[in-house]
Amino acid sequence: MTTVTINEYETRLYWQGERGAVLTSDRAPPVPIGQPLAGQGAVAAGPWSPEALLVGAVEGRTLLAFLEQAREADVRVLFYQSSAVARVVCGPDQPPHLTDLIVRPHVAVSSEADAEAVRLIFSELPSHCFPSSVVHITPRIEPVVETWHARSTGPSEPSATISAT
Repeated sequence: MTTVTINEYETRLYWQGERGAVLTSDRAPPVPIGQPLAGQGAVAAGPWSPEALLVGAVEGRTLLAFLEQAREADVRVLFYQSSAVARVVCGPDQPPHLTDLIVRPHVAVSSEADAEAVRLIFSELPSHCFPSSVVHITPRIEPVVETWHARSTGPSEPSATISAT
């Protein structure tokens, strides 16, 4: 017998006039959104654009999928932070479109064996957590993985040695 799991994510959008709206969900606080995809040169500060929300969603999905895979591989993560960027190209003969979606996680673990496991997880992550049916551009993940080794400098003062790859 095959088990199928279906998850629903429901949101509601409330237009607030001009180019603004509030995105709500029963499971999260409201998020103000605005600014259309069309190229206007510099992007103004203010409400979240749908494109920035997409980048944030991909970055968040990367973190959660990584942590799940690390837990399954019995890798103890000491540190994780990331940044992400997407490029939207607007041309005279084409509609605005996403050309790049890059997530740059920075991870620290305690051993070189764990670092190799983390590199493998990140190399396989895009195909596992971003099927083409969801996002038509496969996010590129560019991790920085460090090993943090604890060493003792005295009777009660440990310090850390860091090596990055």
